[in-house]
Amino acid sequence: MIPKAAGSRHLRITVAYASPFRENLGVREETYETERDSATVKEVLDLIVDRHSSMGKYADTSSDEAQRRHLVVAVNARLAKLSDHVHDGDRVSILLPVVGGLEE
Repeated sequence: MIPKAAGSRHLRITVAYASPFRENLGVREETYETERDSATVKEVLDLIVDRHSSMGKYADTSSDEAQRRHLVVAVNARLAKLSDHVHDGDRVSILLPVVGGLEE
């Protein structure tokens, strides 16, 4: 981890991708860094789309409901809303939503 100067703001997170996202991107996980001390989940999704434009079709950040149709975000293994904050050292997981159920 990069050392922080006293009083400096810095956000470094790990983003882990589940299938099929990891196959699409060719990466299992990667690190993101910004010059602030926190970001919202929406802002993290924007960073991901900036780096991987192909994720734009999955990252609908117009509302929590719209976003969860295409992917689910967990921060430190807890499901997250677009307005939730991500802090330095957090792990963000990008997951495929679970659909379906029992048919009778």
